[in-house]
Amino acid sequence: MLDVEGASVVGVSFTDEGIVVRLRRRARRHRCPCGSMASGYDRSVRRWRHLDVAASKLWLEAEIWRVDCRSCDRVRTEDIPWARPRARHSRDDEDVVGWMTQRTDKTTTATLVRCSWEAVDRIVQRVVADHLDERRLDGLFHLGVDEIA
Repeated sequence: MLDVEGASVVGVSFTDEGIVVRLRRRARRHRCPCGSMASGYDRSVRRWRHLDVAASKLWLEAEIWRVDCRSCDRVRTEDIPWARPRARHSRDDEDVVGWMTQRTDKTTTATLVRCSWEAVDRIVQRVVADHLDERRLDGLFHLGVDEIA
């Protein structure tokens, strides 16, 4: 039902905060955000806000590893397929927030998705950075400026 990429559901619980879905990653090896495989350093349990189900908040909970990456020469948090780096919301939830902020203001979006205005702002920054084409200005020769608008 959730179709969470790269994970299997191992448990569901109903709490005062909403529905908590416990996930287990399918991949056995850990991947650093730089893209290289790395060995595990330590682990903890983390929660990500996901799209609401009916009138309930839905949280994804999984064990996440910090990895000792030889390419980066430092300890970093592993790359998770269902969330962007340093995010506390799932990719699906962030994509919906990004779509909504294209069509309405951040305050309305925050009210509809039941999160803070600051969270919407951080989500928009991550979504834009993820979808922005680096070559968008290649071949640009002239730039016109309208002083009025």
